[in-house]
Amino acid sequence: KMENTRILRSLEAQRDASYQELSSKTISQQYEEMYKDIKRGRVIIPDNEERGMLHELKQLKEDNSLDQLYITKTNAFKTLAEKELISYFIQELERVFEALKNSEKAYEIQAIFFEYDYYYHYSSCVECYGKQHCPLVLEPRYITKEFDYNKQVLFLEKGVYFKPAWPSCDEFENLDYLDIYIERLFQLHSRILLHKAIAIMDSKNQLDFFINRPLIVYINEHDCEAMTLYWKD
Repeated sequence: KMENTRILRSLEAQRDASYQELSSKTISQQYEEMYKDIKRGRVIIPDNEERGMLHELKQLKEDNSLDQLYITKTNAFKTLAEKELISYFIQELERVFEALKNSEKAYEIQAIFFEYDYYYHYSSCVECYGKQHCPLVLEPRYITKEFDYNKQVLFLEKGVYFKPAWPSCDEFENLDYLDIYIERLFQLHSRILLHKAIAIMDSKNQLDFFINRPLIVYINEHDCEAMTLYWKD
């Protein structure tokens, strides 16, 4: 299926781009870059703050105590138990799809959105929408002008629970001057696993009770851009 090949490639490219960005510099190297940018005037800091900030950054760039932990964490998605996580997501999806099937609304559904919450809540809800044109969204974007959100036919409060695929990254939450969001890498990786889980279920005809075609599954963080997760003709 051409659409799903394109979707999977896009999901993998987004994860890999996030990994490349995160892994390109250790924490001490990021501090060193910040220090050099201020010294060379690339970043402007108010005069009354610059001296103190440079003094702190000089100490921070020489502290490599978190570097190995950071390298290990950014590479951790590679060692997650993929088969086990896909099996876990299949169980979660079977529960969700069973609820949709039992709702007597399945015949109306054309689009399903998995919308997850803040990382450490791990939870998601499921929003289902009726017949309409559904765009193929390979790069996350807002689709309010392309999609009619007034056609919601069903809402499930309990969607997929992501905790097994979203390890804690709070070691890097309160670093001075740095805003490091490794959590995003694990979220992007979990989208790949969720796509593969749906594909396995589709191959076993577990989505056939949805009668509208194409059936489109989307995913997004709450109030953030959506992208297509799976496409069933």
